[in-house]
Amino acid sequence: MSLKAEQARPVGQLELDIGGEPLWLRGDHSVFWPARATLFVADTHFGKAGVFRRQGLGVPSGTTDADLARLDIALAETQARRLIVLGDFVHAPPAVDTPWLARFAAWRVRHADVEMIVTRGNHDRAERLPIDCDVRWHAGSLFEAPFVLRHEPEADARGPVLAGHVHPVVHLGAGRERLRVPVFWRHADGLMLPAFCSFAGGQRISPAEGDRVFVVGDDEVIEAAMG
Repeated sequence: MSLKAEQARPVGQLELDIGGEPLWLRGDHSVFWPARATLFVADTHFGKAGVFRRQGLGVPSGTTDADLARLDIALAETQARRLIVLGDFVHAPPAVDTPWLARFAAWRVRHADVEMIVTRGNHDRAERLPIDCDVRWHAGSLFEAPFVLRHEPEADARGPVLAGHVHPVVHLGAGRERLRVPVFWRHADGLMLPAFCSFAGGQRISPAEGDRVFVVGDDEVIEAAMG
């Protein structure tokens, strides 16, 4: 049953039709599919900062807590009944005593009514989390008409692909007045999501003619004029 009639798209979000289905591009780097009450995120990379700190690099702590708090808000605002992570849910296989894991487990209990699915990415090298946690892992692509859900953005004959992996960014401006910003990228094969992880780098993309790019900033999504 479609929820579109029951929900108004919040200010700052952008509606994009793909394969005949309206999707809401959100300023927190997530995508909401109203017809299926489903929230998509890509590249959460939970535990990434901790991995870097163990390697002796001075990086900030608290990024996992901040990202879980953003997910709290996204689920509350959308009233999503499903959360699908399009790969790279974790940055590296966590040990059972990894600090962020207990915090995630508590977060998952708070959202026990939300079904959670992970389409496995290249960083998701463990078969499962080393704790009892209600997360369904899916290897390869997951088809939910009209969309193909996967981590890496490869074309699929079944339909438009929703994916992550690349952490797409563009450079706006010229000279010293240049910004490097995360984007949603609507290309011929589907939609690429920006990384949800707040401690993630990005790869500059080169959109083709006819592609559309949507800049994310200050909790707002705006289509960029490329060319």
